Amino acid sequence: MGVHKDHPAGEIDVRAMGARSSGGAVRRKVDRAVTVARVRLLSDLAIALAELGRSSRLLVETGGETVLTLRAGRGSVAVVVIQDGKGWAYLWDGAQRHPAGVGLDGLLRVAAALAAVVR
Repeated sequence: MGVHKDHPAGEIDVRAMGARSSGGAVRRKVDRAVTVARVRLLSDLAIALAELGRSSRLLVETGGETVLTLRAGRGSVAVVVIQDGKGWAYLWDGAQRHPAGVGLDGLLRVAAALAAVVR
């Protein structure tokens, strides 16, 4: 499972649409291609977690910020997708980093590692 290429790339300039936050400030540009990639990678992880019996919630903010949350004891764990020189990666707890978009076997390993953390 890799990043899907079937969506148009490019940026959406919300300033051109007159979008403003509740405080009246103009929101920053949203890189649609990055947001789509993050949503798809986190959705894939959410499905793999569901197959392991773990529920999760996916949140996409208007600025393109995307996070997958899971309950863990009395709190929760937030998972984000980052991109760097090595490609895409899932990141949680600030230090747990696992490759993203590296196939089904890799996805299942990430889901199992995450499920073990939130038990």
